Formats: sequence, C-alpha cells, structure tokens
Amino acid sequence: MTVKLSSAAVEGISKALNQDFYRVETPERMAWVSILLKKLDDTEDWFPHGKWGTIQNIDRQVNICANETILALTNNHNSG
Repeated sequence: MTVKLSSAAVEGISKALNQDFYRVETPERMAWVSILLKKLDDTEDWFPHGKWGTIQNIDRQVNICANETILALTNNHNSG
C-alpha cells in the first residue's frame, strides 16, 4: 500500500518541509506529513494550487490504505 503524489505535490512538500519526497510514499510517512502540512501557512511558493487539495488527496489515500489494512486483518482473523 502506498500514497501516490503528483510531481507538483512532491515539489511543494519537499520545499515546505525541507526533506526529500518521492512520487510514491508510505502511508505512515504521509499521515505525519498531512498533520505537519495542516500546521503550515498556505503559501503560493510551496503550493501554487493551494495546500488543502494536497492534504485532502493525501488523507484520502491514507484512509484507503487503513481500510485495506483493517480488511486484511479481519480476513486473517476470520480464516484462522
């Protein structure tokens, strides 16, 4: 399970948090990034199209990953 980012999102997040990011990241890392981004100012230098769309996209994908994890855990418990 992964979170996929656009090139623009990677560039903005990398600038905003002064870290290297890639087009594909772990949901765990991106859950933390989402929290950090919510606390930053929405600046056009980092997010020319607005940070909230980026945050919503990250949160949506992290939630999908969480649902898939719960489903897998539930299936493992029911089959054992």
